[in-house]
Amino acid sequence: MISRLYIFLVAFVVVIIDQISKNLVSSELMVGERVILIKNIISMTKAYNTGAAFSILQDKTPILVFFSLLVTLIISLYFIKKAVMMNYFTVIGWGLILGGTVGNLIDRAIFGYVIDFVRLDFINFPIFNIADMSINIGALLVIIHNFSHPAKSGKNES
Repeated sequence: MISRLYIFLVAFVVVIIDQISKNLVSSELMVGERVILIKNIISMTKAYNTGAAFSILQDKTPILVFFSLLVTLIISLYFIKKAVMMNYFTVIGWGLILGGTVGNLIDRAIFGYVIDFVRLDFINFPIFNIADMSINIGALLVIIHNFSHPAKSGKNES
């Protein structure tokens, strides 16, 4: 069990890694340029995404900025006020979700789009970034924990 405030440390690390990776890709690759990392498995291709996951809400940046701010605020306030120790799965999961949300929020607020660059070459899947991976891995950790540790009445921990 650890303090729920470590969620913010995890989120901070995610934001730093996400922004550094996006800055490197932005400075080194042209839009659409591809760099093969492992042939037929993974490559980097710089892309601008004005939508959310799978390009939904394309060109609806103000809505996505508002939603990202709202999610950031709700998660932050909830865990600032929740005075309880939490397990590692929950802390890391929510930290990844928060960090990924903030990482993509920064891009949308500054550029009007999210910088994506990770391409899985072995399947037909949208290009994504570190923030996207963090949100998905975080959600998976929270879901796994909640299914493996169902809430018991009177229990304070998430």
